[in-house]
Order: sequence, then structure tokens, then C-alpha cells
Amino acid sequence: MRYFLGTLSDEEKARLEESYFVDDAEFEEFEIEEEELIDRYVRGELSKEESDQLEKTFARSPRLIQRVQIARVLANRLAPEKVVTVETPQPRPARVSWWQSLFGVSTGSRAPAMALGFSALLLLLGGATLLAAYLSLREQSRQLTAQQAELEHRQRLLDQQAADLKAQTDELARRFQLPSETPAPPQVTPTPQASAPVVFLTLSAGVTRSGDGSQSLRLGPETSEVQLTLNLRDTSYPSYRVTVNNADRGEVFSRDGLHPQATRLKVRVPAKHLPPGDYYVSVYGGPANESVADYAFRVTK
Repeated sequence: MRYFLGTLSDEEKARLEESYFVDDAEFEEFEIEEEELIDRYVRGELSKEESDQLEKTFARSPRLIQRVQIARVLANRLAPEKVVTVETPQPRPARVSWWQSLFGVSTGSRAPAMALGFSALLLLLGGATLLAAYLSLREQSRQLTAQQAELEHRQRLLDQQAADLKAQTDELARRFQLPSETPAPPQVTPTPQASAPVVFLTLSAGVTRSGDGSQSLRLGPETSEVQLTLNLRDTSYPSYRVTVNNADRGEVFSRDGLHPQATRLKVRVPAKHLPPGDYYVSVYGGPANESVADYAFRVTK
């Protein structure tokens, strides 16, 4: 009932269609329920709300409209006709056989009985023809319903495969996206003057303190802040988070909500968080907090 009234969710509808599509017994039961529901609709046994909702379902399916029309024809054919007769005293007729009464062989009633017999015969032939047409249409409807269910099932599978493929493609494109500009070669920044209140240091990803291009930073007593300029290889994220860790990977400073300028990301770190030693800077892209790049530098005094 809920399926034909259109009140099932997409998941429930798909589960029901898949069930009667793969199981002949389920499909036969489904056909019987559909036929009974249409008969109840034609006989006016449904509520007004159910009839209105069912008519919306019929409007979307020419097959159901045709089945409703056939059900109405059958209902009109099989509906009993009320005939009011007035009985008048008649002389008792002579006893005749049933075939004589049917074909008007008895005296004085040949023509009316013959007409009645032919009418009954035509009615039987018409009913048999209509029944045969109904059974044929029902079989065709069953085949069309099965084909439609199969097509809808295949379409859902194709849509799901397309969505999965698109998600995989987007993930691969994001992971292997090349930077818009060729990254600048590692630069060695001269050690700032110890007396400067703010010292500046430019770092490139992948440079470690053991390499030839390692960065060393000297801090003096008057130094209050260190401005780190980080060359980015991936600028596709809306915002970034930066953490500064010591040689033991302990976090000494972090800052989030940063936005790059061209291909560079700038962050200021209080000098009090940077005693002499080795440090590692990690950059994460938001909002998924994905690792972007790592940098290394050393602080001396």
C-alpha cells in the first residue's frame, strides 16, 4: 500500500523493488496486491486521501492507467442489474426442456426466447474475450514491470559507480596537484644581528639541519620575536595551521587560521619559546588538518 501511495523512502523503495525483481514468488505476490488495490480503488473502498495519492501514482504510469480502465470495465460488466418486474397471474405453462426454453421451440415464445438465448451467448463470448485480453495485458504488465525494475536497478548502480569514480579522481587530483609556480631553490638566510628585536628566517620544505642548505638562527638578549617565512608547495587549502616542535617532537608553539601570501606563509614565534637547539616546523592544511610540509632549523645564542 505504501509503495503504490508513494510514501516509501528511496531506500525502502529500492529494497522492495530488488526483492520482487529477483524472487518470482515475491513478484507474483506483488502483482496480486497491485490488482486488489486497483479493484478497491475502482469500487470506491479507499479513503479520499488514499484515492488522491493513488491517482498521483496512476498519472505517472500509463501501465497502471490502462489496468484501472480494464478493472472499471470488468466492474461494470459484473455489476448486477436491478430489474423491477410485476408479477401477473398466468396460466401454468406446459413443461418443456431447457433447450426448448432457451431457443424458443415452445409454442408462442419462439422469437423472444431466441433473442434471449443469443444475448446470453454473446454475453458469455464477450466476457471470455475480455478475460483473455485482461490476462494477456496482465502478463505484458508483469514483463514491463520487471524490465523497468531492472533498468532502475542498473541506473542506480551506474550512478553509484560514477560518484565513486569522481570522488577517487578528485582525491587523486588533490594529492598529486602540482604547484602553480616552480618552487624557489633553498635559500640560506644570513644570521640576523643579535641585537635586533625581531629576526627573520625563510625556510623551504625538506631542508634539514644535516644538509648543506640547513638554516641556523642566532638570537640575542634583545630578540623578542622570530618571523618564519615558509615557502609552500601546495597553496590549495583555504587556511593553514603551523606547529613548532623541539628535537624531541614536543610542541612549543602553534598558530592556526593562517592564510598564505602568494606561495609563502608567515608566522611570528615569541623568542622565549625558542631556546638553543634543533626545531621542526609542521604545516597542516584545513579544514581536514592534512599534513602539507615539514621544515627544520637550529637556534643558537
